[in-house]
Amino acid sequence: MSDLVRPLTLDDAAVQLLGSIDVSECDPEVLEALQLEAAQLSAHVRPSSPGLSPDQRAFLIESGAFTPEQFAETEHRVARGELREDENRTRLGTIARSYGEHTVAARLNLDRDELHKRRQEGDLYAFDASGITVYAKWQFTDQTHDGLLPHLSRVVTLLIEDWHPASVEGFMTVPKDSLIYRGEWQTPVQWLLRGASPHRVEMILEGERWR
Repeated sequence: MSDLVRPLTLDDAAVQLLGSIDVSECDPEVLEALQLEAAQLSAHVRPSSPGLSPDQRAFLIESGAFTPEQFAETEHRVARGELREDENRTRLGTIARSYGEHTVAARLNLDRDELHKRRQEGDLYAFDASGITVYAKWQFTDQTHDGLLPHLSRVVTLLIEDWHPASVEGFMTVPKDSLIYRGEWQTPVQWLLRGASPHRVEMILEGERWR
């Protein structure tokens, strides 16, 4: 069997997954998390399904990876196993757009104990990536005195508990039609960085909670 058609081994599949992700700005902890996650994802390849499940639809829309108009094409790709690849790339991309604990501690001038305390108190958004805690980049900025998105702890408290980190990232970084400034839709990150009230973001989150 030629190399062009031979089945991928798990190692090959993990390398192929990582090859589709931009890791140029990843710190060592995040790189390790990506390697572990890619190995785990490639080891749990599931048979293709006849169509998108409600959970898959919600995941892909909330993460910002797909729009409703793209689902017709996506349905055809499911049979070829491409949906699972898209989900895996979305998950890995979310990890890649994060910082490891060492980087965050240095960035915020905190020791590890202080960092853990702030995370536990809901002052920072973090998630587990194959046993390694990583912190989403969208919450950090050079535009504030403390290096964090304004009203971050308030937003973290209101985030829907069962949202995947990709869904959280999609919510915070995709423009919303109810966040308008000078005629343009704003992302929650842009809205809060501009100094606008967090109340509008809270209202959107409450609406998402009832969807």
